[in-house]
Order: sequence, then structure tokens, then C-alpha cells
Amino acid sequence: MKVAKAYATRRRLTLGGAVSELIRQAAERPLLTEDRNGLRVVRLPRRSPRVTSALADGLREDLP
Repeated sequence: MKVAKAYATRRRLTLGGAVSELIRQAAERPLLTEDRNGLRVVRLPRRSPRVTSALADGLREDLP
């Protein structure tokens, strides 16, 4: 939220307008992928959290 507020202030936008603009920019960025063992996978930044079996199981439990 701090980043969005700072962005809005710098650009003289409402908070909603700033968030909308940031989301639009993110949606328009190309998704970087690479081929691993014949499977196309998304390339994530090094700081991205690791996807573990426990995380996947927790997300699966949230499904209806």
C-alpha cells in the first residue's frame, strides 16, 4: 500500500487511479518463460518465494 500511495503522490493521481495504472502496466509486461526438460516454465526473479509441496497442498485445500 505504501508503494501505491507514493506512486499516486508522485504522479498526482488518486490512489485508485494509481493502483489501476500499476495493474495495467503489470498485465502488459511479457511473461518470461524458458524450456526445462521439454516443459515450458515461467522464469521468476531470484527473490520469489519457492513453491513447495506444502504450499501447493495448502492452496489445494482452499479450493471449493
